[in-house]
Amino acid sequence: MSAIDFLHAGMPFSGETLRSQPMGGTESSVVQLAEALAKRGHDVCVFNTIREPAREFGVQWRPLADAPHYARDDIGIAVANAKLFNGLSFRSHIFWLHNPLKSWSQIRRGNVGPLIKRRPVFVLLGEYHMSRVPRWLPSRGRHIVHHGVHEDFFRKEPAPSPAPPRAIFTSQPYRGLDWLLEIWPEIERQVAGASFDVFAPKVRQAEANAKKAASASVAFRGSVARPELIRELASARVQLIPGHADETYCLAAAEATAAGVPVITLGTGSLSERVRDGKTGFVARGKEEFIARTVALLCDDALWSAMHRECLAEAALTSWDARAAEWERLFATLS
Repeated sequence: MSAIDFLHAGMPFSGETLRSQPMGGTESSVVQLAEALAKRGHDVCVFNTIREPAREFGVQWRPLADAPHYARDDIGIAVANAKLFNGLSFRSHIFWLHNPLKSWSQIRRGNVGPLIKRRPVFVLLGEYHMSRVPRWLPSRGRHIVHHGVHEDFFRKEPAPSPAPPRAIFTSQPYRGLDWLLEIWPEIERQVAGASFDVFAPKVRQAEANAKKAASASVAFRGSVARPELIRELASARVQLIPGHADETYCLAAAEATAAGVPVITLGTGSLSERVRDGKTGFVARGKEEFIARTVALLCDDALWSAMHRECLAEAALTSWDARAAEWERLFATLS
């Protein structure tokens, strides 16, 4: 088994945060992968901006400032920021990216020097993500490992009856929510009793968008922790996520699919990789088709039931334990 150190410089979080508070996709992925690796017998420590050391669910959590003293010399995984390798040395360096990289911004932020010095292996989230990382950035290789989905999101049995005509949005507001609010009145006009619930992790963005929503059928529900989100997905009919050029995986779409909720998207960014068009949702080509597909899924019980079952059978989705096994295979190639 390996000693694995994660390095993350963003907001403070830990395993308890995932269970009690809303979290972004990057942070929740770090927690879930770290815990999955720990369950498989690895010695895992996450260094981030947490104030005090803690041990939660098999993972050691330490302040980032402790890394020079407590990081081991085995496997180091820098999350989204190559400068976190500065002052540290591991047998294997892994750069786990969650967003597209632009050449000029990497130069401006001083990330190229650490890449030249450490030449880490890049871990990316999909083919679209791979295409958005400049080829000239130094590395020892580039590997795709998709995110897992927490087991609690996987619905065990099909719904006994179709869900009511309720659409939801659980992605970042800047990833198409304005556009959805513009077209929702037309969807509402065509679907009796339709409602649209917005669960937005960025509170300020959600509040700004709420002011633009004139319809009483649109509800801004704010940020919710994982257990409540799972309950909300269980009674949703469709997830609406247009997509965004910066979207490199979209856990919101993957979680909805695992819960049996078809996704309608424009396929922007990585969304075309998350949705099997005509099976687990629709990849619409423009506004009119997006509206038509949404109306169809909200109204047609037979169509919804067929897609609901396709979502539950989606083989592309798997647990974090299975993804941890993929990471282990990557570790073995670095020995």
